Parts: sequence; structure tokens; C-alpha cells
Amino acid sequence: MSYRMQLVALAVLVSGICIPALAGSSRLSGPIIVSLSADHGVHLDDLLVVAAWAACVGWCLRQWRRSR
Repeated sequence: MSYRMQLVALAVLVSGICIPALAGSSRLSGPIIVSLSADHGVHLDDLLVVAAWAACVGWCLRQWRRSR
């Protein structure tokens, strides 16, 4: 498998892991920052998950550009 395909696989894997982390909620999720409905909202840990996802995908893009 080429290096670029490994980067794509990593980005897809990280995205797949982040989706359940954003969709789920527990008492560990922290306070609701933005309420979307009576039962759903953006929790504090959702911001951390999005930041970690963005850092990982950004790193993958940076490595993609370097591998020319």
C-alpha cells in the first residue's frame, strides 16, 4: 500500500472513530454548550473531539503534500 493510501486510510479511520464520539452522550460528556433540541446539544467534549479530528486530518493533509 502506498504512503498516500495509508494517509487516506488513517483519515477515514479517525473520522470513523470520531462519529460515535460525537453522536453519543454520557455523564462524562460535560455540560451542554449549545442546545439543539430538548434532548440533544453540543457538549464540551464534542469541541475536544472536533479539535483532535481537525489536528489529525490536518497532519494527514500536510504529509500528503510533502510526499510528492
